[in-house]
Order: sequence, then C-alpha cells, then structure tokens
Amino acid sequence: MVKYIWPTARGWVVFLGCVAWMLVAMVNHTMFALLLAWACISLAVASLISALMSLRGVSVSRTSGGNATAGQMASMPLKVENRKWRRRQAIVAQEFLPFALETSARHVLPPLNRKSIQFFDRPVLAIKRGEFKLDSVILRSGDPAGLFCRERRFRLPASLVVYPPVEQLPDLLLKQHEAFQTATGNPISAAGTSQDFYGVREYTPSDGMRYIHWRSSARYRKFMVKEFERNAVTSVAVLLDAHEPMVSEGDWSNLEYLIRIAASLCAYCSDLYCTFAFASGGSIPVTFLPRLANEMRGEIMYHLATIRPGNVRLAPLIDEIGQALPKNTVVFCLSLSAEGMPLSSALESLVNLGMDVRWYCASRQAFANKSDAASKRHSTKRHAPKKNEFDLKAVQITPDMSIQQALRSW
Repeated sequence: MVKYIWPTARGWVVFLGCVAWMLVAMVNHTMFALLLAWACISLAVASLISALMSLRGVSVSRTSGGNATAGQMASMPLKVENRKWRRRQAIVAQEFLPFALETSARHVLPPLNRKSIQFFDRPVLAIKRGEFKLDSVILRSGDPAGLFCRERRFRLPASLVVYPPVEQLPDLLLKQHEAFQTATGNPISAAGTSQDFYGVREYTPSDGMRYIHWRSSARYRKFMVKEFERNAVTSVAVLLDAHEPMVSEGDWSNLEYLIRIAASLCAYCSDLYCTFAFASGGSIPVTFLPRLANEMRGEIMYHLATIRPGNVRLAPLIDEIGQALPKNTVVFCLSLSAEGMPLSSALESLVNLGMDVRWYCASRQAFANKSDAASKRHSTKRHAPKKNEFDLKAVQITPDMSIQQALRSW
C-alpha cells in the first residue's frame, strides 16, 4: 500500500497568500497583515492534518462481479470499510482498466458512515475483448477546504475476461442429416426439430414465432413453443483465419469482425441440438474436435476472447480437423483473404468429403478505410466474387455490413 499527499491548485494559492501577507507584515509592521498571514498558515496546517487523516482506517477490496461482454457494461464492485468512529467525506476511486473506453476510470463513492461497510458498483463500458489483469485501486480524498489531496494505492490483483459480443442470427438453414452415434451416447428420441410432435416448453428468444403453441400459451399465460422428436443431428464447424499479415489496423479490424461472427455462430448452435467443431490459426494453433455445442460453448468463447493474430495459417488446421468431421457438416470458413492455393485446396478437400462449405472473406483492403466501405460494397455487387477452381465463391464482407447481412448473403 502506497500513500501520497500533495497540495491542490487552491492549496498553492493559499500558500502563496501566506508568504505574501507575511512579507507585507514584515515590511509594513501592520497587525492586519500579520493576522491574515497567521490565518492562512493555520488554515494550511489544519487542512494538512485533516487530509492526512482522511483515509486513515479506510480499506477497500474487490467483490465478485463476473466477466463482461464487449459493447456492454461491466460490473466492477468494490467493498469499502470505514473502521474509525469518524464519518468520512466522499472518496474518489480510480483504476486503470485497459478494456474500457476511458482507461483511467474514476468513480465518486458517497460519504462513509462511522464503523460501516458499504458496497459500491462501478459500471464500466467494456470496449476491447480479451483477458485482462487488474492490479491496483486508488482511493483519493482530501480536506474539507480542498487544499490537499490524499491518495492511497491498494494492490488488488484480479483477472477479468471480456468476451466478444453475440448477435441474434437469422435461420441459417442448417441441413438435417441422418443420425449418427454421438460421443456422449445421448438418445436421439429427445426434443428436436423433425415433423413428429414431442411436447411443449417455455419460449426462449432463439425460438421462431411459427413454433408458438397458442392454446398452451393461453393456458399457462406465457409463450409456449412446440417441440418435435429429434431424428437427426446437425454438425457445424467454424474455421477462423487469424494470420497476422492480413489483419487490418484499428480497433474495428477485419479480424474483430470475424471473431464476432464466430461467437454468434457458437451461441446460435449452442441453442440447438448439434455438434460443433472449431479451428483457428493466429498466435497458436487451436482445434476443437466435434462435440455437442452447448457443452463446449464456454471453451470456445474463452478462446475467441483471448485469440491473438500470429503466423499460424488456417489451411493446415483444416486438413487436420477435416478428418474428424462427419459427412454433410456445415462448414463456415471465415478468412482474411480469398487468395492463395493452400486455403482453396483445403476447402476443396472438404467439399470432396461431402461438406457444405460456406466461405466468407473480410479482406484487409475492405477494412483499411471505413469511409470507402459503401463504395467497396457497391463495387462488390457489380462484380461477382472470384470463383475458385472448384467453383466455390467467397462472400466478400465490408465493415458496414451487419453480421446478419453477411451470413444471409450466402
């Protein structure tokens, strides 16, 4: 714990006033100037003692606030204790938060009652995704006259994960295929999406309005949806390119756009009964072999929050994970470039294995200048995307397109 104290701008004015009136009193030998000088000195001394005692007996600690999502408010609660019998004036809590819009976040805590413990929530807008190490919290107070500022630094190490945002996706028209035995051994005759009626359950935001069972909704006075007997398992795979030379500059880069698409796809599939696989390059190679989506959502979202661009290419990982994917898997390839034979050849091998490959490309050129995004999109519309040798088109993504528009354009 480190302590600091220094005079404020008002304190310097009072100090210079003390010196000035003291000099006047010494030159003119007037009682009025001497009294003013001693009054200024007395005020300065009393303020200094008050500032020194302002944070004495005050301690601070963190309480659990959970993780956050980029673009939303993160909760940063503090527990502040006043162990003395004196009431304390308002205190400013300051902390360096690298994920926030204002990295040096300041919050004013209301006055503390004597011998009390209070909890304060500090809402902070999270902007950057990632895993961040938090270090110190600074409490700042002073004297009632505002002549001195008192500061105490408390080392409170903690970790916070900011996940990429998730958007609601439209119906992706994932094909239903013949059932295959899953690794978990879950029975196929459970609630799913076939034509055989199974029952009703409470409505969730991921359900379509066409599945609402109105008679049951009126009976239970809340939306209920129809469920059907599952006779097939959908398999989805997401391939994410994070090759550093192809990443555009700025906070809203083409890589960040693709990460949001991957996170939205992961959340979308976790609400369905389907298997999910994932592979990404970047700083380290990462592959998740097919498992039920709702079981691996946490792992994938953590990886998407912490992924960093690097020199690991995506094409070798596609060859590795392609052998583990069942036939007719819907593969979403999110690349930073539509050129290059290794990636094209790897996707061609998936097509030859019977996969439904959907290729989306967010090029560095399209994201280099956001002001030209509209013109680039129009030019993309006028000119059809390049066809590869095996007739697979890469949908060109621009920064002004929403994720729903990008996925719907396939």
